Amino acid sequence: MKHFLVLLIASLVTCSTHAQFRPDRRPDVGFGLKAGVSVSNMNLNKGYPAPAENIEPSWKTGFVLGFVMDVPVYGNLRLQPEYLYLQTNGENTANGAAYSFSYLSLPVLFKYPLLGRVSLMAGPQFDLLIKADERLDGNNSVITHDTEERSIAAVAGMDFSLNSLLSLNARYLHGFNHIGLGQRSNVTEFKFETIQVSALLKF
Repeated sequence: MKHFLVLLIASLVTCSTHAQFRPDRRPDVGFGLKAGVSVSNMNLNKGYPAPAENIEPSWKTGFVLGFVMDVPVYGNLRLQPEYLYLQTNGENTANGAAYSFSYLSLPVLFKYPLLGRVSLMAGPQFDLLIKADERLDGNNSVITHDTEERSIAAVAGMDFSLNSLLSLNARYLHGFNHIGLGQRSNVTEFKFETIQVSALLKF
């Protein structure tokens, strides 16, 4: 009887281990690491008050990296919260000032499979400013305390799964709130427009 119990327990552990690590099955809650390119425009024409003359857009390249979760909600619908470091760059083409913003970025996206390996994604993104720098006329300045620290955006995009471990993602972000630069008596406002392309390694 003792040997039977030992064999039964060993068999259950072995079956559980094989079931857990089968390559054709993924756990209900998934995790992953993400890295990609973020191309942004500081849309100064959407500031308040709007500039007297239209300001030409300037799309600048930054990067994004961090940690992603994948949580089942109902049926095929999934929730994908992300915990990211976002480096965003921009330029005011009216005066030549260049900017660099570092954010703690928290997208909370709903994900739904559309066709085969393709899924649609949409939801809000909340960003908290870590650091802001300005370069103007050869001078570099830290303007973190003179910059609106919150950024809120709507996100829409698509995810393409290459295999069970790797997927590619493209998304568009449209900023909701005005982001102010400068002191209260002299504030320049803008809204972010961003395109991101990234790779996700699942585990």
